Amino acid sequence: MSDFQIEIKGVSYSYPVREGYNVKAVKNLSLNIRKGEFVALTGMNGSGKSTLAKLLNGLFQPKEGEILIDGISTADESNMFEIRKKVGMVFQNPDNQTVATIIEDDIAFGPENIGVEREEIIRRVDEALEAVGMSEYRTRTTSKLSGGQKQRIAIAGVLAMKPDIIILDESTAMLDPNGRKEIMEVACRLNKSGITVVNITHNMEEAALADRIVVLRKGRIAIDGTPKEVFASGLIEACGLTLPPITELSRALAEEGFVFDGVVISDEELAEGICRLLK
Repeated sequence: MSDFQIEIKGVSYSYPVREGYNVKAVKNLSLNIRKGEFVALTGMNGSGKSTLAKLLNGLFQPKEGEILIDGISTADESNMFEIRKKVGMVFQNPDNQTVATIIEDDIAFGPENIGVEREEIIRRVDEALEAVGMSEYRTRTTSKLSGGQKQRIAIAGVLAMKPDIIILDESTAMLDPNGRKEIMEVACRLNKSGITVVNITHNMEEAALADRIVVLRKGRIAIDGTPKEVFASGLIEACGLTLPPITELSRALAEEGFVFDGVVISDEELAEGICRLLK
């Protein structure tokens, strides 16, 4: 049995542009993710991160290489039901993931379609709503929710399927700052409960919340490490990304004589560092 829950082995994927000509979005990429990890997969537009997300749950099939989820290949059609039970995906637009008018009906839709018994569906809906902090909204209509609330309901719908892995594919891109904060709080909470989380994002503040950041550039891995290692590498800008504002601020303060212990990636670290230096 492998130590890794997700194994990506020399995977390539191309999009056909016109007859006889393809654009390779992912190029001979290898990556392993352990059970319970929180990984931010980031890169500028066109880096291949959303393509990789769709490869992970079998929406796309590799042109070369292999992807294993708990040792099960995504290339085998007979495994697809099991793969999609294990890997839940939450996409960018929450409206595109809504199938029912009433919230609890929307969350129950997935389990109902795989033949889960009614009593178990009720239990799963209760648990999923509680996990995303939306229990009091269960009988309301989805159309009256904010963007952040709609995305939390989309996550609850995925949770009701009991996945081992959740992939957030640019799930905060259409949300305001409060909505983004809501979703990242839910993601962190789910990860602490034991679910593996892969967050596809180009927002470096979100990426800083992960255990590990993998930066893609032109379909290949450019950087892979902890947030502090990645932000200290000096390669973020070369990959078309920007450092989190708090890290940029700490650098500016360092130029004025406030020297911190290592890379600063959170408000708390910045405040503690300033207080220590002022003393």
